[in-house]
Amino acid sequence: MKKGLAILVLAALLLTLMCGCGKSGKDVQIVLPLDADPEYLDPCIASSASERNLVANVFEGLLTYDETGAIVPAAAERYDVSADGLTYTFYLKDTLRWRLTNIAGKVLGDAKDSFDRTLTAQDFVYGLRRTIDPATGSPWAPMLLAIKNAEKIQSGEMKPAKLGVKATDDRTLTVTLDHPDEGFPAALTLPGAMPCSKVYFEATAGRYGLSAEYMIYNGPFYISNWNAGTAVTIRRNAPVNDVAYYDDADVYPSSVYFSINNEQDTRDYKLKNGTYHVAPLTGTQAAELEAQSGVTVRAFGAATFSLLFNCNDEVLRTGEIRRAVAATFDPAPLQQLKGTPAAAGVIPPACICGSTSYREAVKPIAQPTLSKKQAKRLMQEGMDRRNIKDVDLTVLCTQANETAVRTAMQQWQSTFGVHFSANVEVLDDSALRERLQSGDYQMAFATLSFEQSMAQQALERFRTGAGGNVVNLSSKRYDGLLDLVARAKKQSDKLVTVRAAETYLIEQAVVIPICEASKEIGLGKGVSGVSFTPTGDVLRFKHTVVL
Repeated sequence: MKKGLAILVLAALLLTLMCGCGKSGKDVQIVLPLDADPEYLDPCIASSASERNLVANVFEGLLTYDETGAIVPAAAERYDVSADGLTYTFYLKDTLRWRLTNIAGKVLGDAKDSFDRTLTAQDFVYGLRRTIDPATGSPWAPMLLAIKNAEKIQSGEMKPAKLGVKATDDRTLTVTLDHPDEGFPAALTLPGAMPCSKVYFEATAGRYGLSAEYMIYNGPFYISNWNAGTAVTIRRNAPVNDVAYYDDADVYPSSVYFSINNEQDTRDYKLKNGTYHVAPLTGTQAAELEAQSGVTVRAFGAATFSLLFNCNDEVLRTGEIRRAVAATFDPAPLQQLKGTPAAAGVIPPACICGSTSYREAVKPIAQPTLSKKQAKRLMQEGMDRRNIKDVDLTVLCTQANETAVRTAMQQWQSTFGVHFSANVEVLDDSALRERLQSGDYQMAFATLSFEQSMAQQALERFRTGAGGNVVNLSSKRYDGLLDLVARAKKQSDKLVTVRAAETYLIEQAVVIPICEASKEIGLGKGVSGVSFTPTGDVLRFKHTVVL
């Protein structure tokens, strides 16, 4: 009896240990905040940070970023590049499958029994064609214009079927480029390069991506629950009824819970108390948490502290007034206060162009300066253009920057005299962000965080009508420069045109970069295995563990 009891006790102890490992190792639910509900799940048009983070975890493209920041094969087992850099051949894993939702049968109708869940090279062909098709309106198309005939398809000269992508067989995809592009592998990690089943897409009759029910997935996770305004839950894409959708042994978390919460002020507390495993942080929060044992802060050089002008403001829409103010601004006090290197331009150090750092490849852009006499004359030209006698501006900033900002305002007052006045309005971080997003401001000293890792795409935020265009710039000249960037066929030409677009923002006094800033992401106690894009804008949780 005693021997049998000992065996039972030992078995119970082993079971307890096994359960404990599940709770503190791989099979855990990862929890983190998401700024807003996603609007679209269709990778071709998903563009917000919330959408891109979901797409990155429920879809898998040919290539992805690993935990070290390197680009590695994902749905592709391996790939080759021709000596001239024009032909990419991808060899897909033979275990790729589509996971269908509960209503997939209803969506497919008569085709449900014949639908092949095997994901093939043709699904990547169709996905890329949809992205390049101008009818889709994909924001990712400019990143993929190196593909043969992509430009002509975008301009309407050719049909999407002429795109230089071909399924040699079910597991082999060949992509032919019009010209070598160092940034092409990075472009293949973007949402616009994800696969799409033509049969399923057409069966949704225009509802693809509008809700989780009308989606199919090929990534390490799938959306299991979406409670609008509250949370989105994604679960490990494990086999069901002996149908393997993904190699679930290579997916560590059991699920990921994205809590819809844009209250930045609470994120550090929830990270410390274990409510969140991962959370974006403000600089102040990160500095305080770095002293906390068990919390790891990852910093990304993905932001620039800048002076922003609202180009839609009644006074500041006049370029002469903006340029006069900018040309007499001395950034030194704020640079000294921040204690970070002077910004070399609008684009932060983390952004890449091709396969290398953009900032390391181009020279810094100098801020235009004018003498007091020249600046005063330029200001008067702007006032005459607007037919106004006085310029009265309000400048937003946080309390930490107030003293240095007031020093700059004294310089402006001294230069422009009695017909110019500037007032400061001090706000906390969240209120300042809200004012910028609503466009309810004239000038602001604020940190611009960039969500795009590619320099070209980072500048797209200032395109006319683009989401995130907090400066409300509307300029055919600037938009034309971005178009030239997309069409550049040499790396050297791309660098030149990106720098030209960046220079426009500075010379036209749209954004005056002051100093480098960082974007911080906190990892809770024992959390590891999160993979990041270079700017930390997209997080993948395939190999995340909590120990």
